[in-house]
Amino acid sequence: MKVEIYYLLILGLSILFIYFVGGPVIIFASLIVIFEKCFFSRINVIPGIEFTSLATLLVVLKYGVTTGILFVIFLPLIIPTIINNFIGEKFVLNKDFVMMTIGFGNLVDILCVFIIHFLKDFDIFWIMLTILIFKHTLHNLAGKLKEANFVMDYLEIAIGFLFNLFIVYFFHSFWLFLLAL
Repeated sequence: MKVEIYYLLILGLSILFIYFVGGPVIIFASLIVIFEKCFFSRINVIPGIEFTSLATLLVVLKYGVTTGILFVIFLPLIIPTIINNFIGEKFVLNKDFVMMTIGFGNLVDILCVFIIHFLKDFDIFWIMLTILIFKHTLHNLAGKLKEANFVMDYLEIAIGFLFNLFIVYFFHSFWLFLLAL
C-alpha cells in the first residue's frame, strides 16, 4: 500500500513538472509518449512504430537542450512505469512488452537531444531523418556487439523510418504551427 502512495506522489509531481514547464508542445509530447509506453506498446503488433523521436524533436526545438534532457530522462522512465504498474499485466498482446524501459535507448535519446539542438536551423523533416539514422545505427551496432548471432530486423527499421518520416512530412504545417505557439 505504501508503494502505491509513493507512485501517486511521483505521478503528481510529474504532472506538476509538465504543467510547470507548460505549453502545448510539452503537453502534446508527453501525451504521445505516455500513449506509446503505456497503451500502444501493450498491443504493438507492428514493429517499429514509436513516438518518442517525434516528442523529443518537438520538445528540444521548442524548449531547448535542458528541458529536452529532462524530458527524455524523466518522462519515458518515470510516468509510464507508474501507470504501467497501476494497470499491471492486463491487455498485453505484445510479447516484448516491459513495464519499465531503461537501457541503452535512453542514452541514445539523450544524445539525440544534442543532435536536434545542433540541427535546429534545419527543417524538421531533415532533423527527423538524421536522428532516425543515428538511432537505428547505434541500436544495430549495440546489437552486433552484444550478440554474436545478431540479425537486423529490416522490417522494423523500414517501418520505423517510414512511419516517423510520413508523420513529419504529412503533418509538417501542424508541427510548425505547434512550435510557433
